[in-house]
Amino acid sequence: MNTQDKVALVTGAGVRVGKVIARRLANSGARVAVHYRNSETEAREFVDEIISGGGQADMFQAELGDRSEVESLVPAVVERFGALDILINSASVFQDRWLNETDDANWDMNLAVNVTAPFVLSRSMARHLDGNPGKIVNLTDWNTTRPKRFAYGVSKAALGGLTRSLAAALAPSIQVNELGLGAILLPVTAAPDEDDALSEKLASRTPLGRLGTPEEVAQVVMTLIENDYITGETIYVDGGQRLSRA
Repeated sequence: MNTQDKVALVTGAGVRVGKVIARRLANSGARVAVHYRNSETEAREFVDEIISGGGQADMFQAELGDRSEVESLVPAVVERFGALDILINSASVFQDRWLNETDDANWDMNLAVNVTAPFVLSRSMARHLDGNPGKIVNLTDWNTTRPKRFAYGVSKAALGGLTRSLAAALAPSIQVNELGLGAILLPVTAAPDEDDALSEKLASRTPLGRLGTPEEVAQVVMTLIENDYITGETIYVDGGQRLSRA
């Protein structure tokens, strides 16, 4: 798919990896719907940045844990831009909780944001496209079986299943793939004085010896969008972390 003048919705695009993906899409000529939850200031500044650079973008607020807000997101984007061709499910809930720390609220939130929201958005986009070409890329995790991230891991494993099921159901018009990410950015909860130690620890567990960058993630996202003969696949952007489990 040529991204020139296509409309792309990127969830969680106000900050971090989602923002870098959205910027790459904007630089490639796409009209970008910047979704955010709480990062209104960052999203507004980012949209202004795209527009000042000659691109087209607008911001859309939605709580992905709220089904009604999720259901309104695609119609809002289509009303604003007249189309929706590309969906990047980047937003995610990430918490370290063991099984015995996982209460109903934590479980429900992980499933709602990490699985149900991508499902609802993908289904809504497909209905809008009505057989026309489209692209969906889901961001998941290379390792979904960490006991300390119980609900998160289960939800990301479910997102992988959703990716393959959508790929089969929406073929041949819409290609659906996922990226299994490794250590890209430090958690936002990391204290400044712990960042160096955590970065070193994560790098030591990665065969390539370093953390990845959001730009490297965005590069692979663009490859999946531009290639029309890949669907139902998981592309690992993890510096080889999964090899250490072999």
